[in-house]
Amino acid sequence: MEVKYYQVFLDFDFNELYYRGNEKIIINTEDKVTLDLDGIKILSVKVDGKTVKYTLDDQSLIIDSGKFSGTLDIDFEGKVRDDLVGIYKAPYNGSYIITTQFESTHARKFIPCVDNPSYKAEFKLIVKVDKDLDVISNMPIERITNEGSKKTVEFYKTPKMSTYLLYLGIGKFEEYQLGETPKIIVATVPGKISKSKIPADYALRFIRFYENYFGIKYVMPKVHLIAVPEFAFGAMENWGAITFRETALLADENSAFKQIRRVAEVVAHELAHQWFGDLVTMKWWNDLWLNESFATFMSYKAVDSNFSDWDFWGEFISEETSGAMLKDSLHITHPIEVEVKSPSEIEQIFDDISYGKGASILRMIEAYLGKEDFQKGIRDYLEAHKFGNAEGKDLWQSLEVASGKPVSRIMPEWVTKEGYPIVFVKTNGNSIELSQKRFMLSGLEDKVYPIPLTIEINGKKESILLDKDKDIINFGEDIKSLKLNLDRTGMYRVYYDNLDLFWNSNPNHFERFGLVNDYFNLLLSGNIQVNDYFKIINHEMNEQNYLPAMEISDQLFTLYQINSDKYRKIAYDFHSSMVQKFENAKSSLDKLAFGTIAERFIKISDEYARKISEEFYNYDKLDPDIKDAVVEAYAIVKEDESLDTLLEKYRKEKFDEDRMRYLKALLSYKKSYLVVNNLSLALTGEIKKQDVITVISNSIVYPEVRYAVWTWLKTNIQFIARIYQGTGILGRVMSNVIPILGLGRETQVEDFFSKNKVSGAEKGILQGLEILKAYSKLA
Repeated sequence: MEVKYYQVFLDFDFNELYYRGNEKIIINTEDKVTLDLDGIKILSVKVDGKTVKYTLDDQSLIIDSGKFSGTLDIDFEGKVRDDLVGIYKAPYNGSYIITTQFESTHARKFIPCVDNPSYKAEFKLIVKVDKDLDVISNMPIERITNEGSKKTVEFYKTPKMSTYLLYLGIGKFEEYQLGETPKIIVATVPGKISKSKIPADYALRFIRFYENYFGIKYVMPKVHLIAVPEFAFGAMENWGAITFRETALLADENSAFKQIRRVAEVVAHELAHQWFGDLVTMKWWNDLWLNESFATFMSYKAVDSNFSDWDFWGEFISEETSGAMLKDSLHITHPIEVEVKSPSEIEQIFDDISYGKGASILRMIEAYLGKEDFQKGIRDYLEAHKFGNAEGKDLWQSLEVASGKPVSRIMPEWVTKEGYPIVFVKTNGNSIELSQKRFMLSGLEDKVYPIPLTIEINGKKESILLDKDKDIINFGEDIKSLKLNLDRTGMYRVYYDNLDLFWNSNPNHFERFGLVNDYFNLLLSGNIQVNDYFKIINHEMNEQNYLPAMEISDQLFTLYQINSDKYRKIAYDFHSSMVQKFENAKSSLDKLAFGTIAERFIKISDEYARKISEEFYNYDKLDPDIKDAVVEAYAIVKEDESLDTLLEKYRKEKFDEDRMRYLKALLSYKKSYLVVNNLSLALTGEIKKQDVITVISNSIVYPEVRYAVWTWLKTNIQFIARIYQGTGILGRVMSNVIPILGLGRETQVEDFFSKNKVSGAEKGILQGLEILKAYSKLA
């Protein structure tokens, strides 16, 4: 079956959240026609003008057309949903917009269609709405026709694209425009357009970067960047009409540097998709990584190219590589390329593996091939498959031809196998023995990966392919300095039998980050003892660079959460040293480090919390990156008497960047009743649906409140699951919440989840339980 074209007419009743539609689909088929639909009421079906029989069967519309090439004509009606997928209502300030979210298989909740990425077609949308409403879609408006109290908005026809990339937004929008080819348009609900200049500027910069890097001009005549007031994900790459959570798009000169960095990365990610995902689309969801890994990898390239002083590859190894390595060291993981069948399976692979691991493998293969050959292979791939679909093997073939290196032999091993290796380094005079195992939190396994190793011996660099379990390098002179995984480009861990050789190699901040990250995970897995780990931390106690300092802070704060008595001293000593080191920071990165480390230190040191809580009264004059720590310190110190003030500020604040700051503070109390009362704002709608699961993560720092939060979560887990139905988000968050929330009640937590299925979160819950076992051993 081939689908060529959809013409979709929709007549909306905005107040009743209802629409009637007519669809004309040009199609070729050898037999019957099967269309996907979910929650759509079919009124009539015609084939080339003649009424035909049809049946509805388990989310399918089956039309007895016989062999034909022509036009299906379908009348239908649908309802705007009250969740976060399909076509849904996004409320704000007593009003709402209607918006859509179709990835992965939710276009069928909007119109009958072949909801499969390989069935690309052209779309023409014609939308009838009240005159005072605005309408946004993938393409610019071709014409508007007024009819009484309503108007009909007709959009230009799209290029060939997949159903999940279609977009429709209806409501009242303000817009900020920049440029002409393409036109950049930031759209917000009324009152929020003041934070649109920075994202518009970034979008123009990144589009120019991608056009130059890919060698293909941006295809669409415009790109909307739409701030949606209620949005489950960070953003969605609808072709020419990208949707964002407000905190992923809106920023101005008064925003925290971490907020500005986030906006830059998310905008760059979604714009990379306009080529990788939209212009060239995976054939099926088993190759989701082709979209997400590349958009992730390319977004860091784009940001780094425009803002080299941001050290964005440091962000990459911290946020993408590190997170992926943790999740991929579990039994509950999956290959980058994974077979999926059902929609629920698809949603659960939008995770650290498809994003972070895939992107890290691309960074590793680029380091192996060289940047020029890698770029040439990417250009050839996009040119060969534009407006079509592709598979992973198509990409490997392009990279292999461009580089002359055995990419097709190396990459399937990384893409189709779970896990990653740890390389053990033993030195003896002038020789180095390298051996590998699969690294897992539960223990090491015998497994061989083809590892493109980067190595520096006595200042001399080389690359080798370690594709067996053991190898020996004879260097020819005594080894005085040694380091592997240069710039942390590889998806592998390293264990040295002689750490002095590593320290002698003058490791850069990426490599010091890599060492402490590897050894913390060796501690979690039981391969080293606490005292061995502490030796490395004590060596790094005077760290000068923001990246390893923030990583060690994260590790020690995790240990403090696991057992505050056992790990208090080392956590206190390190954080005390670092807040002194960074408190007079001048650079944006050092200010970011200060704010992050201070936010953790207030939960370790009551004295420090009291000290900076007084700055709450100077909130508007504070550096934006310290505001989170100050507001949370105010809550910790003032407790009950701070509640009314923080609630009032949370309710009155216009922008989500500040609202989330006050909400985090409302969950920072040590008193259970305060935390649970504030969590329950989720049940009344005062906490946005999109933020419900995030606030649980912020409420479990202190052991004193965890039992109450656990009881609240058990009581409301099905309510929360319904909010995130069809997104896969709940599982990803639970994998991070359970390891802390379950401490001291491991059996109880495991029993609960074994008896209570949480639809769409099964994989993440099992991951969380596995990490909990590792944490419990350190308690």
